[in-house]
Formats: sequence, structure tokens, C-alpha cells
Amino acid sequence: MLILLLLCSTKLYAEDESAEEDELEGELTEVVVIGREPRSGVVERIGVQPLSRLSGASGSFENILKILPGVQSTNELSSQYSVRGGSYDENLVYVNGVEIHRPMLTRTGQQEGLSFINPNLVSTVDFSTGGFGAEFGDKMSSVLNVSYRRPTSAGGSAEVNLLGASAACDFALPNKKFGGVVGMRYKQASYLLGTLDVKGEYDPSFFDIQTALYFEPVRALNVSLLGSYAHNSYNFLPTNRETTFGTMDNPMNFTMYYEGSENDLTQNLLGALTVRYRASDNVVLGLTGSAASMLEQERYDILGEYWLKQTIANAEVSRDATDVGVGASLDHARTYTATGVYVAEHTGSWYHDNGTLKWGLKMQRHHVSDEVNQWQRIDSAGYMMPRRDDKLSMAYSVYADTAMSAMQYSGFLQESYVLSMGGGHRLRITPGLRLTYANLSRELLVSPRLQAVFYPDGEKDWQIFASAGAYHQPAFFKEMKNPQMQLNTAITAQHSWHFTLGTSATFTRYDIPFRLTAETYYKRLSDIVPYKQDNVALLYDWAHRADGFAWGVDAKLSAELIKGAESWVSLSFMRARQNVRDDSYESSSGEVIYPGHFPMPNDQLINLSIMLQDQILSYSHWRASLVLNYGTGLPALVPVADRYDRTFRMPSYQRVDMGLSYVLFDNGTKKTEKKNLDSRLKSCILTVEALNLFNVRNVSSYLWVKTVQYAGQQSAMVAVPNYLTPFRINVKLGITF
Repeated sequence: MLILLLLCSTKLYAEDESAEEDELEGELTEVVVIGREPRSGVVERIGVQPLSRLSGASGSFENILKILPGVQSTNELSSQYSVRGGSYDENLVYVNGVEIHRPMLTRTGQQEGLSFINPNLVSTVDFSTGGFGAEFGDKMSSVLNVSYRRPTSAGGSAEVNLLGASAACDFALPNKKFGGVVGMRYKQASYLLGTLDVKGEYDPSFFDIQTALYFEPVRALNVSLLGSYAHNSYNFLPTNRETTFGTMDNPMNFTMYYEGSENDLTQNLLGALTVRYRASDNVVLGLTGSAASMLEQERYDILGEYWLKQTIANAEVSRDATDVGVGASLDHARTYTATGVYVAEHTGSWYHDNGTLKWGLKMQRHHVSDEVNQWQRIDSAGYMMPRRDDKLSMAYSVYADTAMSAMQYSGFLQESYVLSMGGGHRLRITPGLRLTYANLSRELLVSPRLQAVFYPDGEKDWQIFASAGAYHQPAFFKEMKNPQMQLNTAITAQHSWHFTLGTSATFTRYDIPFRLTAETYYKRLSDIVPYKQDNVALLYDWAHRADGFAWGVDAKLSAELIKGAESWVSLSFMRARQNVRDDSYESSSGEVIYPGHFPMPNDQLINLSIMLQDQILSYSHWRASLVLNYGTGLPALVPVADRYDRTFRMPSYQRVDMGLSYVLFDNGTKKTEKKNLDSRLKSCILTVEALNLFNVRNVSSYLWVKTVQYAGQQSAMVAVPNYLTPFRINVKLGITF
């Protein structure tokens, strides 16, 4: 029904030939883009209009990425996403040409707070799910390239909702030589987190302020500054938890009472200065210097006492039947991590008759100091875990005080040119070469990459695109640590080869044009570091290496039901497998078994997303949006030491968020007769959101509980699901001026 609505109601506006590629990257004067190119080869340009209308629990910029083909996320509280089977750490993110790094201590989505990208400041968004060019750096999955606005006049926006508030301001001098944007955000998610199974006093507080300034003293010189400060704190005083789960034949109830508290803090500070100089009509040179500092701390002392029961339930009675597990755990952590990343980079572009030559040189130094003191004591099923008769033992105990400094040097050369062929056909080819040297591993990484786009009729109504290339990921601090917090700074890079082939076409049905894109891909992985994923935490183990692959098909059907607001349906099929080298285990009969290939943590067979934005019937001041996510279950890892193949499938992820908006003002046109409203107000929109409309109990992770012998059953480990947010109403009021 939804797909039929999309096909029959679509309006797609004409595209401008000048938007085919960013030929004006080096222009220092004002540029007005009239048309837009949803996809040009392996890179997709995302419209910024949906960002202000998209419903979602986190309110983060990444919500728009999670409903694109090839992208998966099964946690609405988190801004993290996986692309084509890769981990969260395999995604490149740039803002105004500066690479952004994610925090390292975050364990759950509710701790994350605000993602770096402020959607109120965004001007253009380019996104590639693989096969991107040599100009982008050394990660194995995707690249997100965001540019903040360069305003030419004053303006602004503000929004307040039940989860927080935000404001943005644009300013510019009349001569347009100086201007910029400033944005502030505040998020207080107690209203949402109070719906989780774990009850208590949630006191999260997330705040950031960002600015992007530009100064153009003369026509040939442009100076820009990007600055950001973020303060994210998560304070939690848990009291109790009650979770019901299981099947009709085996219903279970898990109850836990808590003492203690958790206090987490993350502070980010970033500054970047970029100078661009037009050396001639065709040559633009750039120099960027940036410094980023991140301080993270995780502190908790929590005592939990639990009862796991098997229940009997029918329509009239529900009573406890059997105590399956009884125990207690005491968790302690004092973790402090400080990260500094310092970058100096030169880029250049030469615009010639047939295309563009780009080059770049980059030097990066990063320093990380990490102090970890964690332990857990478990009293489960009447025994200390692990059981020792001679002394009091801990389930695990880790202490480490480590630090590392590393230098990384990289450079690239990339040429993009267009060949005119007979019959009006055109072929755009983008070969490139990237070199990277990491001083700790003493590796020289060579990455040849090639992209090609063929226009069969000389127009953009139909494209055939392909890419191939090598993508290496030098180890950062997280990959250098094993679960015992031992540091191995000599760990070598992970490797991946990408091969993609796709097509994109605009065609008309029932006199309505719409766009269909389809792409198939294959990723060959080698020397990858296996990791265990728990919620959004990734635990690497450099003692093992693995090889693997990922292949799949992505498809997207898109259109505009209302001007400036794109709607689409995306569908992805994928398989991602890995084989840990030299792994084996001994069966109960003494036979040595080699597991071979088994699913990677983000292996998901089917992922379906629907994004609809439209006005209600002929009432243009009433608008509706709907976001639907469906993904088959991800692998969940059974907690067995040194085993990565012991998995089972989590339930499928199903979620629908819906928003209904009433437009009081739009582009200065009043929808009400009130005369006391400011005539300078451009728009004012009131929105009511239904989050998780069908109240689906999605699972983010599992808590493993030791059981006792009961009903003839032997003691075992039971996976208690950690559920995500249920149905909730959110109200937003947004204005622009």
C-alpha cells in the first residue's frame, strides 16, 4: 500500500545539469545551486529538507542515514550505524573537510547524547556506502561528507520539544565578506529513558555549541573556522528492574533490585582553520590545521540482586512457579580516557577542460592515555563465580594504565575526467591512488581506486556506475586493546577490497517521474580484527585475525510528494561472514572442530526502510511524515571465551515513527488570522510525534544470568533481553526567521 502511494503520488522536480558534480568546489564567490543530483556514481547527495521533518527518538542527524539502502541500525537511542556489514568504527565522517572521531567508552545508546553533526547548520550532505574515491581517508565501509552553511543574509531557527531544545543563527555583513552560523543544542532524555525496564532516577544532560565562520578579505582568499564544544553527562541512580520474556510454553520473569549509581562524562573540543587561495583561474590551493580533544570518564558502583523465575500464566491467573536463578553482582568501574588528534593538511584542485585533478597531503598525530580499573563480583546460584575454595575471586578484574602516541602520513592523487563518445554517450572516469604510512606498525599502505559513471544517452536520466578499490584501516587505540586491556601498538592494518556495480534511472509512470537506484557489491576482507558487540560497545581482540566477505544488493525508489521533501522506499539484502584463523574447539567426544565461516556481528539478511513525507489531502498546512524500519535479526554472541562463532539470532527489529504537523506559517504566508505574530517570521510548525507507534518490544542486547537446577534441567546461562523504548508521544514547536 505504501509503495503504491509512492508510485502514484510522486512529483519529481527538474534537475540542473550544473549539479552533476561539484565542479565549483574551489569557487570562492557565492554559488546558488538550483537543481540537485540524488546520485552521481557511488556518492549520493542527500537533501537537507528532510532533516527538520524526520521523526525519531534520538533526534540526531544520523536518523536520515539509517533509512538509506546499505545502512543498518537496530537501536533508536544510538547515532551509530553499520554499513554493508561493517562495524561502527569503519565509517568516515567529515564536517567542512575535518575528520570527526567517535567516543570510545560509550556502552549503551542512552549514554551517547548528541552526535557531532548539528542538522540545523547543514548545507550539503554527500554519502557513499562503499567504493568511494582516493580523496577520502582510510576506513573500510563508508564516508559521510557534510558541509555547514555559508549564509549571505541574517536568519535563524529554534525548536523546543519534550526531549530538549535547539537554536541556530545565521549572520553576514552586507558586503558578504564575513559571516557564519552558530548553533546550540540541549537534550534531556529522562522523559524517554524512564520507559525502559530499568527504573530509577535518570539525569542525562547533553549540550553543545558549534560555529562555522568565514572571512573573505579579497576575492582570491577565503578563511574559514570550524569550532565545537560539547558536554555530555549521564547520571543514573537505578532502583529496580522487571522484565518478562520467553515463550508461551516457557514464560520467564526477571526481577532485580539495585543500590549504587553511575556517573559518565564526555567533553569534546574541536577547532579547525582552513585557508583557501585561488592561485589562478583554474587552480585552488588549501591548507587546514585542526586540533581535537576528547575527555571521557566512566564511573559506577552498582550492586544488583536478582531473581529469575519460571512462571505459569493463563487468562485468569499469573503466579510464580519456580525459582530458576537467584544471585547478586557488584560492578565497579573507574575509567578515564583522554584523546588528542592534531592534523595538518594541504589540498589542491586544478580544473581543466575535461575534468578536475585533485591532490592532498596530510599529517596526523594522535595521542591517547587510558586508565582502567574495573572488576565484577558475582554470587550466582549460591556460588561465587568463578568458584574457588582457597580465595575470594572476581568474575573479572582489569587494571591498566596505558598511553600511546602515533603519527600517520597520507597523500592522494585523483583525476576525474569526462570522455565524449559516439551517439551522445558520455563516460566519466575517476582513477586515484592513496598512500598511507603508519609509524607504529611501520606499514606503507597503497590504495588504488577507480570509479566510472556511464551516461548511455548523454543525460542524467540514466546512469550506470561501477567502482573497484583497496581500502585499508590502520589501527586506532580501540583495535590495539584486547579484553584484558593489554595494548599492542604494533598491530597491522585491516584490509578490504570493494567491487560495486549499479544503475540509477529516472522514468515516468502515469505521467509522474520518479527515480530507481539499484546496486550490487562484494567486499573481500582480510586481516580483520574480530570483535564482540554488546549494545553499541565494541570489544576487539588483537590476538586473533580473520578473513571474510560481505556481498549484497541495495535498491531505492525515491520521489518528492511535496516539494523539497523527498520520500523513498529502500530494500537491502546482505550476507557478511568471517573466518577466524586457526580457531578450533574440542567437542564432548574429543573431536577437534574448526568452525569455518560464521556470521559477522552486523550480518543482516533483509533491511527495509520507508520514509514518507506528504501533505494531508488538499490541506497544505497539514503535513504528515512516516518512518518505518524493519530488519531481520542480528547475531547475538553467547559469552564463551575465545569463541566468536557461538551465536543465535536476535528478534527482528520493527519500528514505526509517525509525525503530524500543522503549519502556522510557511515562507511568510500566514495560515492564521492572528495579527500579533512577528511579520518577519518565515515559518512556524507544530508537530506531534508518535514514537514506536505499534509499541514493538525491540531488543538491544542481553544480560546473561546463571541458573540453578530446576524441573530436571541442568544449570545453564539464560539470556535476559534488554528492551528498547516503547510507545511514546513527543511534541515539537519549530520556527524559522
